[in-house]
Amino acid sequence: MPANHALAESSVDLLIVGAGPAGLMLALWASKFDMKTRIVDKKDTRVSTGHADGLHSRTAEILQSFGIAQDSIYRAYHVNEICSWNPKSSNEKEIERTQTVFAQPQNLSRFPLSGLNQGAIERMLEDEIRSEGRVNIERNTIPVALHLEGTEECYENQESSQGSYPVHVTLRNIGPKTLATQIDQVVRAKYVVGCDGAHSWVRHILNMTMEGQKTDTQFGVMDIIPLTNFPDIRKSCVIHSKNGSVMTMPREDRLVRLYVQLGEMAKGSEMVNPADVTPELILEHAQRIYHPYKLNFKICDWHSVYTVGQRLAPRFDYKNRIFLAGDAVHTHSPTLGQGMNVSMQDAFNLGWKLGSVITGAMKPEILGTYNEERRPVAMTLIELDKEMTEFYCKGPSKQSRDYQTFRDSFAGFVSGVSVCYCPSVLVANTSDQSLAGNIKLGQRLPSHKVVCSAEANPVHLLDMMPSNGAWRILTFAGDIGSPSQLERVQQLGAYLELLKTQYSSPEHATMEIFLVYSGSRDFNILDLHAVYHPWDDTLGWDYWKVFSDDVWDFEPCQSPYEKYGVDKQLGCIIILRPDQHVSYIGALDNFNNLSRFFNGVLIRRPGIGERAI
Repeated sequence: MPANHALAESSVDLLIVGAGPAGLMLALWASKFDMKTRIVDKKDTRVSTGHADGLHSRTAEILQSFGIAQDSIYRAYHVNEICSWNPKSSNEKEIERTQTVFAQPQNLSRFPLSGLNQGAIERMLEDEIRSEGRVNIERNTIPVALHLEGTEECYENQESSQGSYPVHVTLRNIGPKTLATQIDQVVRAKYVVGCDGAHSWVRHILNMTMEGQKTDTQFGVMDIIPLTNFPDIRKSCVIHSKNGSVMTMPREDRLVRLYVQLGEMAKGSEMVNPADVTPELILEHAQRIYHPYKLNFKICDWHSVYTVGQRLAPRFDYKNRIFLAGDAVHTHSPTLGQGMNVSMQDAFNLGWKLGSVITGAMKPEILGTYNEERRPVAMTLIELDKEMTEFYCKGPSKQSRDYQTFRDSFAGFVSGVSVCYCPSVLVANTSDQSLAGNIKLGQRLPSHKVVCSAEANPVHLLDMMPSNGAWRILTFAGDIGSPSQLERVQQLGAYLELLKTQYSSPEHATMEIFLVYSGSRDFNILDLHAVYHPWDDTLGWDYWKVFSDDVWDFEPCQSPYEKYGVDKQLGCIIILRPDQHVSYIGALDNFNNLSRFFNGVLIRRPGIGERAI
């Protein structure tokens, strides 16, 4: 290419590098916000088999919020029980089942721990992105240079220019048709996110060094259709023997995933060269561990080997313009099945924040909460991964024999549902936790059944709040059969109408109001303030915002007031962020705290001022 040849240029709101689970989750958010977005990946196709296989409860909830969980739920293997196997007390050369435990505590989530291959998850995400029709995945494309305006750093001698698109990335098409004449172009972006894996180019070009190291522990991994007399082959198992350890995860299509300890068969044993690892070698180690049971296979769908290590980047962002997610900023072993899940949860946290800032709904400063919220999660995960590596490598132990107690100590975190974000501009420390005693500020709101008042149909509350970037104000109205309580709710409605007017843009729904009341359903919901059932000149009233807690008439389960720990007479307000985490809990008539919270987060529409209620 001639030196003076001008590269083609384009501008985007968001450039995503990497189209794995994290990148696709981010692209899905971009579609919901209708951001001008490009996503590139060096591979010519998505993952088709193997790789990540665990789908944890919180990830399933996230997929459900985008309306794409049903396929995964139907196809996946559901892990309800885990069997712990240890050496026989009478003959330590053989193993026996010592305990069968629940995979996770009951009522942790409506979605169980499941097994489904990464390729299936990527396909679901790609299909949904394609159906939105706003973002295309560009494969065989890599970044080769990056420059951020206003900094000393300039990589690969890219020239600087001023403008509203400060991150300049040179992309190169490396497809087979262009090998002889590689095609470069410059993309000017408002924001760039590196979702490009453990060997991240984005992280490397920012000179961001991962902290941590690899261990001398190796595991072989393979997906096989087992030929065996082992009785628990279709249950997830934790197996400890005198010859090493195995963890199993049954899969779809008769497959079973085996994680087989390789590196410490004997004291002082040499590490296995990954290039020399074959399915047959992994099988040899597994057969010794399974003794006296027989294990073989004729079909191996995928295999690999990994050396256990834990590494973490010092930050997840660079100057609030370039961000990193997933394996690009934290790596660990796959023994907890967290890689794909935490990567997607990183992107889920970041995506709505970028979308809200790019569309002008939220202040750019809130992007700093991504690092503040997700890096502590990665730190906890890495410490837990170290503990689990020791658990598998030290052989039979007290924890392996009392596995239920051991697993319960981390099941909530591993499922993703107990992740809790600390007070910040997005999690108000002015909240009154006592008004909803069973809800934890900063955690995701668990979904419970309510009854759609207009239709008399029981539904899951969070199913009525799909991921679209909107903040949700949940008005737990209490007993509106009481005239004084109804008056409080109506006054709140007038205030909320003003609040929506101040912050909602015509292009994007910034705020949605929901009402859940207790007591009789025998009243006209149109008597409520219109903010609880908004009018559309084309579609009419929105009948899907008002709900009753009287679920028992349809299904024998607790009222959501009881589930959430809310007083049925007084009620309260709960504010949910677009990612369903609880931002604020307060009284129905505490308008000042509500105003202060939203003033710190959202941008008021031009020309719309405050007015006393």
